[in-house]
Amino acid sequence: MKKLLFVIMLMSAATPAMAKNYTIRAVTDLKSTKHYYFSPDHLTIQPGDSVTFVNAQNAAHDVMFDDVPKELKDKAIVSPMLTKKGDRWSHTFTVAGSYHFHCHPHEALGMQGVLIVGHASLPGATRHVSHEEMERHMKAMPGSM
Repeated sequence: MKKLLFVIMLMSAATPAMAKNYTIRAVTDLKSTKHYYFSPDHLTIQPGDSVTFVNAQNAAHDVMFDDVPKELKDKAIVSPMLTKKGDRWSHTFTVAGSYHFHCHPHEALGMQGVLIVGHASLPGATRHVSHEEMERHMKAMPGSM
């Protein structure tokens, strides 16, 4: 019986959890009460899962994570500009916690969202990422000018 339990434990430990991919759309809808928004604007995923941001219309959007878990230290998470309908950008999240994001061109218009990876961060366990830090990160990205 002990051997059987040991084999079952080994098999379950060796079987990797299947990471999932989620989609968040960047929406421009000038006919609605909220013209610019992410859909959904709140999402909970697990560490190792990926999120793909998709531009739903021919309007320029990006994704900037301005509040992230402190474990990310000096890392900024920023997408390139998504300018055409169907443009997409994906990121895999491995650190648990709360992530606040926004679209830089439409931040003042309320285009923002929250991503929870595993569990929400405790108070004081996140850090703010400045636009200057995000810009430095974007300039260091391959293919940037």
